[in-house]
Amino acid sequence: MGKGITKILVETAVRRTVKNLKKSPEREARNLVDLGLQLSTGRFQKRLFMHAQTMLKNQNSAYYTLIKNTAMNVDEDNLVRFSINLGYNSCTKGAKLIRQTEAERHYNIPWVLNLAVNEEKLTADPDFYPSILRQGKALGIYTYLLFFRENPEKILSLVKNEPDCAFIIFLKGKQIKIPFLEKMQSVKNVMISIRSDSEMPDACHELHDARILYSVHYLYDERDTEYIINNDWIKSILPFQPNFALLLSSTTCSSETQQTVYQYVTDIRELQKYPVICMDIKQDSLMIDHIISEGECLAGFDFNGDLRTHKEILHDPRYNINSHSLEEILKSYS
Repeated sequence: MGKGITKILVETAVRRTVKNLKKSPEREARNLVDLGLQLSTGRFQKRLFMHAQTMLKNQNSAYYTLIKNTAMNVDEDNLVRFSINLGYNSCTKGAKLIRQTEAERHYNIPWVLNLAVNEEKLTADPDFYPSILRQGKALGIYTYLLFFRENPEKILSLVKNEPDCAFIIFLKGKQIKIPFLEKMQSVKNVMISIRSDSEMPDACHELHDARILYSVHYLYDERDTEYIINNDWIKSILPFQPNFALLLSSTTCSSETQQTVYQYVTDIRELQKYPVICMDIKQDSLMIDHIISEGECLAGFDFNGDLRTHKEILHDPRYNINSHSLEEILKSYS
């Protein structure tokens, strides 16, 4: 079956399912997963849908509540476009290109790229970040995590110009303002993630009312271990109805703490007790990358353009995106 036909079938099925989820989330969710398994061609897709099939056999799963709430409360085009870009463009089409490129050129390529967007660079060199996205897509990267400290309206044109990519934009609650929400109405390939703090509740209410797909994230270190694994954090965000609960380990967090937290994340997903999907950004990204290309590669660039991997931050001009192409950096680091 041709790629174009497959994509059309996927989008048609997803749109039909989203429309029907409000009435029968159990049946429609199972049907969509079954179809996804039938159309899967790669290792990652088959493993993901088989796991989803097993989980959805639990009639008491809180994920059915999540599915129904998401279908009712999120703009249909936002939900469909983000899902297809993440599930098909990134984890199917992009994953295949990543495997091919790695086999031909003998260096590791991450399936997702983290970018801390520097406002000065964004203004002074308008094509800088669009160029990184083009370079990433050429390698098979269709998912991007964007971190921005200023007015997020300024990066919407960046994501709008790449409609086949999936973007998660990490923001603080105070950055969620009416002009930004109004502009977001025409941007469908984005999920907003709000930092978990005192500003989060109001921001989540605004995003909910605007029918925008959103998550909540928490930056943790050793001091937060008990707060997380005792379910205190996840319970604290449930009233604000995020679709995802994302955990990010700090740069000083020990590997032992990271593994403890990740074990909690995998356990909480298996239990299906809470109507939110919990993920650890670093550990889950590494897991997905390993399935896609049988290696571990996590890469991103901080506000200064320095390379950040899952192991270290490299303050080395050879690995700075301001002076080298993405491919040069990945090749040199590998």
